[in-house]
Amino acid sequence: MRRRRDLWIGCTVAVLGLGIIAPLLTYYNMQPDSVWSIGIGSMPRSWEEYLLVNVTALLFAPVLMIMLWPRLRLSQFGLRRPITRAAPLALLLYVIMLPLLLITSRWTIFQNYYPMQPLAAVNLHYFIYYELTYGFYLWCWEFFYRGFLTFGLARAIGLSYAIVVQAAAFGLMHVGKPWPEMAGSFIAGLVLGWLAVRVRSFWPGFGAHWAVAVTFDVLIIHARGGIF
Repeated sequence: MRRRRDLWIGCTVAVLGLGIIAPLLTYYNMQPDSVWSIGIGSMPRSWEEYLLVNVTALLFAPVLMIMLWPRLRLSQFGLRRPITRAAPLALLLYVIMLPLLLITSRWTIFQNYYPMQPLAAVNLHYFIYYELTYGFYLWCWEFFYRGFLTFGLARAIGLSYAIVVQAAAFGLMHVGKPWPEMAGSFIAGLVLGWLAVRVRSFWPGFGAHWAVAVTFDVLIIHARGGIF
């Protein structure tokens, strides 16, 4: 009975996450138009709309599914305190990334893309606002990929396969970003998935992910002669 229940949960996660949310959100994120004018192109989207659409897809929809399923809890999907000392592992991942960030922050392909909101490069107050909202955006990403997909799919296909599948979906969500980032996103997804499974929580991975993102923005702004 439990195995059948886990299989149903895993299949539902796959249909909702991989069949509906991931492809639709990938399409939305790759194009510049407002959700109200997709295909028309007459209404550029705002940063706030971009956040709202992503948060609705990555957080609200999965949480609703979990809440509607009897005896399912958010803690079963990685929204919990890590069970082991995870901070040193997250810090190690960040330190490993630092040399790569220092080098690539001087590449034109990244300087033309980051920060995702150009105003953040010239206005300190907006930079703080942007990084805080971007942090919540990344938290939703980590909940969806390293929480909802990883632990949800694992009920049907096992943890190892779930890590690979969510990493592949995570890589596809990077289509449209600079190609070096897109190429490395699958490996990053594997590492973050492994970390989430090891500590039974996506929180440490989020911390490392957000720290890397903020550091990269600061390095790029500095390299471009911006506010830092």
